[in-house]
Amino acid sequence: MTDTTVLVAGAGPAGLSMAILLGRFGLDTIVVERREGVNPHPRARSVNVRTAEIMRQWGVLDEIEAVSLPLPWTEQFVYCETLAGTEIGRVTTGVQPVVNGVELSPAPWLLTSQDRIEEVLLRRLAGMSEVQICWDTELLEVVQDGKHVAAEVGDPSGTRHLTARWLVGADGASSSVRRSLGIEMDGVASFGTMINCQFYADLGPWTDHRPSALYWTTKPARNVFQKIDTDNRWLCQINYDPATHRPEDFTTDVAEQWIRRSIGGEGLSDSFDLRVTDVIPWVMSSTVAERFRDRRVFLIGDAAHQLPPTGGFGMNTAVQDAHNLAWKFAAVAGGHAGEGLLDTYEAERAPIAQYNADRSRENSRSVGRIRRLVESGTATIDEKRVALASSERYGNWLGMDLGLHYEDGCLIGDGTTPPPVDDPVTDYAPSARPGHRAPHVPIDFDGATSTLDLFDTQFVLICGADVDLGDGVAAHPMLRVLRLGIDLDDPGGDLAAAYGIGQAGAVLVRPDGHVAWRDPNATTAAAVAAFDSLLMC
Repeated sequence: MTDTTVLVAGAGPAGLSMAILLGRFGLDTIVVERREGVNPHPRARSVNVRTAEIMRQWGVLDEIEAVSLPLPWTEQFVYCETLAGTEIGRVTTGVQPVVNGVELSPAPWLLTSQDRIEEVLLRRLAGMSEVQICWDTELLEVVQDGKHVAAEVGDPSGTRHLTARWLVGADGASSSVRRSLGIEMDGVASFGTMINCQFYADLGPWTDHRPSALYWTTKPARNVFQKIDTDNRWLCQINYDPATHRPEDFTTDVAEQWIRRSIGGEGLSDSFDLRVTDVIPWVMSSTVAERFRDRRVFLIGDAAHQLPPTGGFGMNTAVQDAHNLAWKFAAVAGGHAGEGLLDTYEAERAPIAQYNADRSRENSRSVGRIRRLVESGTATIDEKRVALASSERYGNWLGMDLGLHYEDGCLIGDGTTPPPVDDPVTDYAPSARPGHRAPHVPIDFDGATSTLDLFDTQFVLICGADVDLGDGVAAHPMLRVLRLGIDLDDPGGDLAAAYGIGQAGAVLVRPDGHVAWRDPNATTAAAVAAFDSLLMC
C-alpha cells in the first residue's frame, strides 16, 4: 500500500503545475519542498502562448493576466549603450498569436514574474483535496522497486518515510533526485556568469516612452533590465567576468552601483531613489539530462534541462513537461493504459528540450555579437544596427512556441510532412498532423470558445458527419466522440479544414492537446484500433 500515487519533489512552477494536473485527474499527490514558501525573487517571467493556453484550462489565466504587465511591454526589445544613453536599435517581437489578422490562439504571451505565478498556482491548489504540499521538507533518500518508490523525507520535526507509485523530480537545476539516480547532464555548462538583482526604482524617464520586454545595455556594464510589475519593481541581470569578480563581491550596495552605471545619464545623482532588495548569483547553461526516467522516477523542468534565459523557454518547457506526463500517469493509474505509455514521455519531451536549449543558446550568441561589436569602439551606428537586424529570431519565436511537435511517441503518423514555413522558429502554420498541437478554431459549444477547450482529461475523437463510428467507441472512459454537424457545429467547415478531415475523416486528439491519429477516410475499425494501440504503447 502506498501513501500517495505520485510524490513530487519541488514546488516551483514545474512541481506546482504537475500537482494541479494530477489533482484535476483525481490522483493523490504529495509535494515536498525544502523552502518554507514562495521565493520572493522574480526569476522567470515569460509565459508563452502554449503555457498560457494550458493555464487557461486550469482556470487561472485571468489571475495570471491580472499580475502581468500590459501587453505593450511585450512588443519589442530595446538595445542601448545605457538606458539614458545612445539607443542602438529595437527589435519588434512577434510573440503574440495574431498574424495577418488571424487569431491563432485564445491566449496571449504574457510577462509577469515567477513568484506571482507560483502564488496563483498555489491558490488553485488550495481547493484540491487530492494534493498535499509539505513545505520545509527535504527529500533525503530514494529507493525503488518494481512497483513502488520509497522516500525518506526530513522536516524540522524529524524524518519520515513515504511510499508512492511514482516520483517526479521537479527540484531544479541542482536536483537531488537526478543526482541520486546518477543521471548526467549533456551539453554546455557554465558559459555565462550572472547576478540577478531585484530592485525598486522609477525608470519611467528612460522606459515609459518605449515600453519593452527587455532593455539590453552594453557599457559600462553588460546588463539587461526587465520590468517586473507596475510598482517600479525591476530585475537587472548583470553579466560579470569571473576572472575579475567573484559572486560574493556583489553585495546589494555593489549591485546598486553597477545598475546606476548602466542607467547612466548626467542627471542621475546619488539622491536618485534606487533600492536593491536581493541578489542571486547563477551560471548560464545549455544542458539536457541523458535520461528523463529511471524506472519509477521521472525528471521534469530544470531537473531535466537547463536552458539559457534568452527566449524565456525554461519555465515554459517545464510546465509543458508536466502537461505531457500527467495524463499518462492518470491513464496508467486508472488501468486504461499499459506502463509502456510512460516510456513515451522521454521520447517526446527530450527532443523538445534539446531543441529549445539549442535555440536559446543561439539567442545568447546573438546578443553577445551585438555587445562585442558595440564594445569594440570601432563600429558605426549603422554597423551596430545591421548586427541587430541579424538577431531577429530572438524575440520572434511563434513557430517555436506553437509549432512544437513530436515525431515519435504516443502517436500514429499519417504519412504527411510538417507544413512548410520560411523559418520554423519565427513562423507558425497551424497543422493537425499527428504529433502537432491541435489548431485553435473558434467554436461555440457547451461553454467552449476554442477547439483547445475540448482537449483536457480525455482523448477526443472528432469525425466528419459521414463517419459511422457506432456506439462501441464512445463507451471508453478515456474517450469522447464529437461528430461535426451533429454534436459540434461547423457551419463554414473551418474546423474540418483546419484539422484536415473533411466529412469522411476523423482525428484523435490526446488529453494534452496533441494530435495522436488522423485519417481523411476513417472507419470504425481504424479508429478503434488506433485508440487501443495508443494506450498500449
